[in-house]
This record gives sequence, C-alpha cells and structure tokens, in this order.
Amino acid sequence: MGTTVMSLPVQSVLLALTATAAVGLLCALITSRIARVSMCWAALLAPLAVVLSMAAGLWVGVAQMLIDARVPLLILAVTAPVALLIGVFVSIRSHQQLAQAQAAAEQERRKHEVEAGRRELISWVSHDLRTPLAGIRAMGEALEDGMADDPERYYRAITAEAKRTSEMVDDLMALAGLHSGAVGIAVEPVSLSDVVSDLIEQLAPLASQRDVTLTGGTTTTAEVMGDAGLLTRAIQNTIANAIAYTAPQTSVTVRVSAGTSPGGSPAVTVTVTDGCGGLSSSELEHACDAGWRGDIARTPGDQVGSGLGLAIARTIIESHGGKLTLANTPADAAAPTGCTVTCVIPAA
Repeated sequence: MGTTVMSLPVQSVLLALTATAAVGLLCALITSRIARVSMCWAALLAPLAVVLSMAAGLWVGVAQMLIDARVPLLILAVTAPVALLIGVFVSIRSHQQLAQAQAAAEQERRKHEVEAGRRELISWVSHDLRTPLAGIRAMGEALEDGMADDPERYYRAITAEAKRTSEMVDDLMALAGLHSGAVGIAVEPVSLSDVVSDLIEQLAPLASQRDVTLTGGTTTTAEVMGDAGLLTRAIQNTIANAIAYTAPQTSVTVRVSAGTSPGGSPAVTVTVTDGCGGLSSSELEHACDAGWRGDIARTPGDQVGSGLGLAIARTIIESHGGKLTLANTPADAAAPTGCTVTCVIPAA
C-alpha cells in the first residue's frame, strides 16, 4: 500500500514533466519559425511560451494529484499578464537596441568613408597646390634677384598660376559645401535646353582655342525642378572637362533629350561625348572621384584642372535626385573613340 502511495506522486511528476517538455518544444518550434519573420514577435512570444510550458506541467500534475482545478487557472491568470508585459518590454527594448546598433554601425561606416575620402582629397589637393605655389615662389625669387630674362613672361605665368590655384581652392570649397549641405539648393523650373545652348556659346572660344569643335542639340523642351545655378555649373564642368581631355581636331557633342530615371519616371537626359580615345575599366570607375586625373602627370599644365570638376558635377546631379555616369563610346567597342558623360535628372 505504501509503495502505491509513493508511486502516485512520482508518476504524476513524470507526467507533468512530459507535458511541460512537449508544450515547451512545440512553443519553441513555433517561436523559432516566427523569429524568421519577425524578431519582435518572437521576443514577445518567448516568455509566454515559458508560461504555457509551466502551465501545462502544472495542469497535468494537479489533475493527477486530484487538486482543485481552479488553482492552475488562478496561477495562469496571474502569470500570463506578467509574461505578456515582460514580452512587450523585451520586444520594444530589443527593437530599439537593434535599431540603435544599426544606426551606429551605419554612422560609423559613413564616418570612415568620409574620413578616408577627406584624407585622400587633402593629399591630392595639397600636392597640386604645392606645385603652382613652388612655381610662383621660384619665379618671384628670380624676379627679385634680377635673374628673369623675360620679366613680362614671368608676370603672366605668375598670374596664370595664381588664378589656377584660386580656382582649385574655389572648387574644393564648393565640393565641401555640397557634401556638408551648407550650399542651399533653390527649387524652380529649369530648362536644360536653354542651359546647354548658353554654355555652348560661352565655351565655344575655349574649344576653338584647343582646336576642338563644340556642337549641341536638343530634342525636348521638358524642364526639371532644381537650382539653375548649380545645374549650370554641373553641366559646364562636364563640357569643360570634355574639351580639356578630348584630342585636338576632334569634337565635343552635347545633347539634351527626354528619358527615364532609374525608377522609370520621366527625366531629362544630358549627354556630353568627346574624342579622348576612351578609358580603361579602372579609369572609368575612378574618373568621377575627387582629385582623380588618370594618367596625366602629377605636375599639372595649363590645360589640367583640379580633378574636382566631375566630382562636383556628380554631387550636384545627385543632390537633384539624378544620376551621373561615365562610359566609353561606343560602349562595347574594343577600341573606343571617346567617352560619354550622361546626366539623368527627374523631369518637373
């Protein structure tokens, strides 16, 4: 008789453990599947799964030991709300911590990218500034010592170098202002056809001086919404860059046409095609980076700029929701004749 009495609690405990394990495994399986879809819901259900597992074991144990069935109901009524509150708190806190961690990681990644770009830009520009400043200093010392055989030529050279240095600093400040958001962007209807027409007339003497034919045309009257001054500067930079790098006795062609943005919405496309002979895949990848000038010697001549023109143009185009790309012309040719800069800006 004593053995029977002793075996009943043991049997009840084993049944309770079995029920707890079964419900726990089932809840764990359900929670793991939900976690693949939503971590928030999984965090919410995890403490509830624990309560259900305990409730199942308790229910079976109480039933086996013939205790009042209202006891487990009372326990469930007390523990379930607490479990749900804990689940809600854990879910909200986990979501907040995850969002904060992701934001911090993204901020740190951008910080490293900006810092790396800043160091590279400073390195490039400081080298380029050192060259004209050294030339100005040398020519100034030659004039001071009376060693200049043609003082007028030295004066003109000093003026030209000072002007180029000033333009380089202006470009650097403009690029920094665009990246930092310090340069405000006005929003007004802008006709890119009119902008291109005016720029072709303005830059024609520069092209003629370098024995380059500058032509253009338009097939659309669509307008874009943006800052007329900044957009003019972006397109001017691309045309001036093409004139500077195209081969003599070739042409630079500017076209304005209707197109579509990467998202499929109406856009205005401006293409600038030159006869530079094309670029390698590595050069195409870096041609729009600040300070990049390809294979040109690091001792700039009269026709070489700061290497910031396309970087400024790309930043301006992207600030208007557009995209600037560079490709060889023809695109699939083994021996391309030149390059094409394409600026796609959403239409108004």
